[in-house]
Amino acid sequence: MKRSAFLIVSLFGVSMVGLTNAIYPCAAIATEEKVLSHEKVTEPTKVLMNDIANRMDNILDGILAGSFKYVAQEAGAIVDQSYMISKTFFPAEPRENLWFKRAKIDPNDKERITKLREEFDVYLKGIASSALEIQKAANTSDQKATFKAFTSMIEKTCFECHEGLRDKMIPIENR
Repeated sequence: MKRSAFLIVSLFGVSMVGLTNAIYPCAAIATEEKVLSHEKVTEPTKVLMNDIANRMDNILDGILAGSFKYVAQEAGAIVDQSYMISKTFFPAEPRENLWFKRAKIDPNDKERITKLREEFDVYLKGIASSALEIQKAANTSDQKATFKAFTSMIEKTCFECHEGLRDKMIPIENR
């Protein structure tokens, strides 16, 4: 019983930290001891990623509260948003792509853009698949299974995409 209570309190604390970061977003660079605010970053990619991050926070809050209908709803919204990612990162007119500018991608380099789109498609399928697993677990009202699906999505989908694409392509000061 003590372990369960400790786990719930710990996870609640983690979700509160996430909520605080959503309200006061910043990135810290430990080696330079600087804090860079992203308050004025309005690129559609940043907005979309923040929206998905907020929904992930909502899912964790729902799991901890035992509100499985809410968890399933938020997971479904992430599935919907995963389809918007490709349109956001790879618009019809690449010359207008702010993400390409931040990542220093030449909009005329069709080969590189095609390769990136293929890599993104793998991650997008992972996002949709993982969110559907969360939804499926939430529909059983099994808190442990739902939490396991949630952490699996973060570990397998979110971290892999960030390590594979974001962290390699965009310096931390431009995120």
